[in-house]
Amino acid sequence: MGSLSSDFSARMVLIRHGQTAWNVERRFQGRSDIPLNDAGRGQAQVAAQNLTDYQQQIREHTPEFAWELIVTSPLSRAYETGKIIGEHLNLDISGTHEGLQERSFGAAEGLVATEYHWRDIQEQFPDVEPLSEMIQRGINALKEIVAKHPNRHIIVVAHGLWIAQIMTALTGEEHSIPENASVTELPLHTLESYQG
Repeated sequence: MGSLSSDFSARMVLIRHGQTAWNVERRFQGRSDIPLNDAGRGQAQVAAQNLTDYQQQIREHTPEFAWELIVTSPLSRAYETGKIIGEHLNLDISGTHEGLQERSFGAAEGLVATEYHWRDIQEQFPDVEPLSEMIQRGINALKEIVAKHPNRHIIVVAHGLWIAQIMTALTGEEHSIPENASVTELPLHTLESYQG
């Protein structure tokens, strides 16, 4: 999960949704609304426990700390992950945001992803969403969420490639796609200072 930042009072974490059947089969998922499988629901429970542990860790030096709201991608695999986490933390989902959706892979969605497909994917599938557009809409979404909920401790449930690319853009350090239901802390100062 990385080290806990101490320079900003508000905190945000990014959670990748739990596993789906298409994750297991290594298919391009994108905007296709594939539900969690049973393993994915179990992973969401683990994420919820990790967030509880995280909360307790912060409370050692900030006793009043508590997660305050959950915002998810509208895709069901993210929404259900958020719902499971919320039940564990006694939080309702505060809303969904279109900008948190995974990159659209267009006609490639449903295909088993191979190295060949990843190579020059934009040329093979012209309707794939440009990476730069996904990053910009994702960062815009996070800025809108923070503006709507200032100084709140926020859990965002989104998607693997989305999280990796957003974190890489904001921090300037390469981030790989996180495991299903893993927790990534986003340093809010990187969002505030982003000029891309």
